[in-house]
Amino acid sequence: MKITDSLEEYIPKKNGTRVALGFFDGVHRGHRAVISSCIAEKGSSTCVVLTFRESPAKALGRPIPTLLSTNERKAELLAQIGVDEVIFADFNTVKELSPQAFVTEILRDKLHAKKVYCGFNYHFGQGGAGDTALLTKLCEEQGIAVEVKEPVFCDGEQISSSLIRRCIADGRIEKANNLLGYPYAIEGAIDSGNHIGSAMGFPTVNIPIGEGLTVPRYGVYASAITIDGRRYRGATNIGVHPTVGAHDVPLCETFLLDFGGGDLYGKKATCELTAFVREEKRFASMDELSAQIKKDCETIYNMSL
Repeated sequence: MKITDSLEEYIPKKNGTRVALGFFDGVHRGHRAVISSCIAEKGSSTCVVLTFRESPAKALGRPIPTLLSTNERKAELLAQIGVDEVIFADFNTVKELSPQAFVTEILRDKLHAKKVYCGFNYHFGQGGAGDTALLTKLCEEQGIAVEVKEPVFCDGEQISSSLIRRCIADGRIEKANNLLGYPYAIEGAIDSGNHIGSAMGFPTVNIPIGEGLTVPRYGVYASAITIDGRRYRGATNIGVHPTVGAHDVPLCETFLLDFGGGDLYGKKATCELTAFVREEKRFASMDELSAQIKKDCETIYNMSL
């Protein structure tokens, strides 16, 4: 999949494009309904996702919601489902365009769109003045087809990024994963940590939680962690480690249940959270903490993951 870092860098395609429109934070099951239609459409045109490097809320001066995915993770997810190209545009370059200008200058002239796809609640143009009805009207005037996808429901609830964020923050990780369509993950380069786990006989890998990402409820999770293409079962703690001296920012620390040993520092790791085991707590002593970690590992080892 090709990644283009701005609209200015985009190279028009000879056979035109099919364009999925949206921020697509998390690329959850609702988003995939839009994007999958774009991918599945017959023809020789290219399937392009037009999204933004940062949440539009920032440029609009609105409260910025926490994120479900970094841009790198978003690109990985889009590549996995078969998108041809993703454009990470700067929202500032389009926020002042009228709905008419967005359709003519961006969709028609820049992207050579033959068809566009969006969710039922998609808005565009200066101040979000354009809705799906206006998009359909303006695009049809330019010979561009439009497909608007209805909301996707799970167990009677409409799937949305905001619902998934609440589930993650509440520790309802199994439900969040069901809504996402894949396990929620924290990824990054493994750092050295403070070696306290190693001192207790439980060597761990530490992955910084990216700035702005949705932080799961503090506690212990069953997890699966991928390093250098290999997948390991893990016991992951999300939190500030109150027993050993609370940190200013939450950490993602994982004990690998089936790791044979070796130096992992600096390697990229993806830690998928699969089940919530218990909340984080302060223990009276390091011995009590060590005994609980052993119990957590046994519990997770015996779980069917």
